[in-house]
Amino acid sequence: MTDPNPNIRPATPDEAAALAAVYRSAYRQNRDLGFPAKAEATTADEVADWIREYRVFVAKIDAGSIGEDIVGGVRLEATVSNRLKLSRLAVHADWQDEGIGSRLLSWVEAVAQAEGRDAIWLTTPEEHPFLPAFYRRHGYEKTGEYPLEYREYDEIVMEKRVSE
Repeated sequence: MTDPNPNIRPATPDEAAALAAVYRSAYRQNRDLGFPAKAEATTADEVADWIREYRVFVAKIDAGSIGEDIVGGVRLEATVSNRLKLSRLAVHADWQDEGIGSRLLSWVEAVAQAEGRDAIWLTTPEEHPFLPAFYRRHGYEKTGEYPLEYREYDEIVMEKRVSE
């Protein structure tokens, strides 16, 4: 698996089950690293609700004669101050380290720019072994703390300006 060229587009409710499987796969790894999240146990119904309530994008790759497989996803929501919140960025464990997460991130940044948004922000565990570094490599900077009362770890807020 090298350089898959994913087709990224808005998710549809009929893709919720496949996307939920991606989230369970991707977030299972976070649990193994000590950063459990609800997305590890997400259901198709929950993902379908996200698709109706927020903007959710899927990354699909050509799977030959069976069509396309969903290998990644990301969720965006409008927040205050002309910013978008990025959440639930995930790539199926079988497709990690293939550049799909980076392509999803670039996609939502282009969406934000096209809409004239100022910035994209997200939260991530500060002590995670690779997520903060991944976001830093893509131009995101730590802008604050995001304490979590219901978990054994806290998160940080990271943001990237996307306006010209």
